[in-house]
Amino acid sequence: MSLDTFSPSVHPELAQHQNAMEPRVHTLNGHIHSALAYSVVNCTLIEGDDACILVDTMTSMETAGLAATEFRKITDKPIKTIIYTHFHADHVSGTHAFVTEGEIANGEVEIIGQEELTDHVMRDVGLIAPILGRRAMYQFGMRLPVNDEGTVGAGLGPPQRPGKRTFAPPTKTFTDIYRGETGGIKFEVQLIPSETEDQCAVWLPDEKVLLSADAVYFSFPNVYALRGTRFRNPMVWAQGVDRLREFGAEVLVPHHGFPVEGADKIDKLLIDYRDAIQYVHDQTLRFMNKGYTPDEIKEIVEMPERLKDHPWLGEYYGSYKHSIPAIFAGYLGWYQGDPVTLNPTPWAEKAKRYVELMGGRDKILALAEEAINGDDVQWAVELLTWLVRMDRQDQEARAMKAEALRRWAYGQKNATWRNWGLMSAKELDGELALGAGGMVLGSPDQVRGFPLTNIMQVMTVRLISEASSETNIRVVFVTTDSNESCALEIRSGVCQFYEIPPDERDATVNFDRAFLLKWIFGQTTFDESVAAGNITIDGEAATVADFLDKFEPFNQTEEIAIAAR
Repeated sequence: MSLDTFSPSVHPELAQHQNAMEPRVHTLNGHIHSALAYSVVNCTLIEGDDACILVDTMTSMETAGLAATEFRKITDKPIKTIIYTHFHADHVSGTHAFVTEGEIANGEVEIIGQEELTDHVMRDVGLIAPILGRRAMYQFGMRLPVNDEGTVGAGLGPPQRPGKRTFAPPTKTFTDIYRGETGGIKFEVQLIPSETEDQCAVWLPDEKVLLSADAVYFSFPNVYALRGTRFRNPMVWAQGVDRLREFGAEVLVPHHGFPVEGADKIDKLLIDYRDAIQYVHDQTLRFMNKGYTPDEIKEIVEMPERLKDHPWLGEYYGSYKHSIPAIFAGYLGWYQGDPVTLNPTPWAEKAKRYVELMGGRDKILALAEEAINGDDVQWAVELLTWLVRMDRQDQEARAMKAEALRRWAYGQKNATWRNWGLMSAKELDGELALGAGGMVLGSPDQVRGFPLTNIMQVMTVRLISEASSETNIRVVFVTTDSNESCALEIRSGVCQFYEIPPDERDATVNFDRAFLLKWIFGQTTFDESVAAGNITIDGEAATVADFLDKFEPFNQTEEIAIAAR
């Protein structure tokens, strides 16, 4: 899409930034083909003498299919090696658009990934998938129309749309460095902790080409992602960028953004990028050590002039203002020091009291309307939040807050802030289904490649503790076709996972992977499968049935409210 930089509903700098995200294949050195802007992430095909290396596989089968079609216009040489740079779903979810399951299974295609990659995938897809998936939907504006009153992009690339995701786990893993050769192309995959702990760069030593994954991208670094992340230590990231400098690359190929050529130009870019990360880190800690809170630090710290207007440091995805609270929490945790926050008045009760103190509901509505008309939309949103917290069903307050959020979002340069504001407005207007609306473990195509241990460990956070306070049962699970096993034990409201099954158990459940998929995705029940002979049990079936009844189903349907709360 092409955006009008004069549109009143899009920040002009964001419009200009997103207009650069036109889908195309950029070829370097005659045989390195980087697919830009077919999705929020790029992928790169490295063409060798008789075979190709593919680095990352994009967000979905649909977006990967677009890139695959373009690559096939360039070469029909087979892909023999796939490299995952890290675990994020936008880098690993379109594999089967490029190669088949059979090609992977029979060893025709190798998939290389850092040894912790699959565990990281499972954490996001399993342990916190319902809330993380919901929040990612807001960050990327995935239920918004693609136009100047909806999502205009992700900040790192074009608008991200829902699609079919697959996951083929690595067939070869490594700890720190992997060296290989495909089609006459020598390559190294090196662990470079930065945006993620498993982040890897791909180095082509004969050509001095460096594929930098997400260690550097065409936006201010996302030290914290609004969807939610573990602490991304800024100094680990800055040191990762320093590692990139050591390669002395003559061509830099990031997977969010555009290739850069020229050793001096690349080195200057990397210096500026790492300096921006360290600057926010150091200045946050400087004022933390003076006793300032995150909100106070955000008002004090500003980027220095040499970095503020840097073309690779625009706040279109990451933002130093939303990085500061994450850095604070990474070092000190959530508690800012005022005991008023240790056991506060419950939200709804606090809102009721504040509304009374401010003169009542009608007075707040009038003040909010006045603020909106005066373009003080931030204050309007803050005022109206008290009314929504007091009564989530107050439709007038919700509608007014939605309008204020839309106006606020239209003024944001940061794409993720914009998307979140517009998604929140949609929720407040009642135009967004609040059900989790999905499987805790993603899709069958994703789960098929997960180890049994990763799948069953998710059940620990699905335990209904109030229903299992008097339950004490240990069950071992065994897959008969893949020879995997693990165990779960309910112990008075807590579920412990055992990667290696203990000898003592109350029952053992034997099944094949086909049953596991059907059971997870609600295509069969435990009782049906026992009756059909698809499960065999060493022990009492009633014991296992009672055990499984203590867990919430994998298909979560509860509402998840983000803004209407």
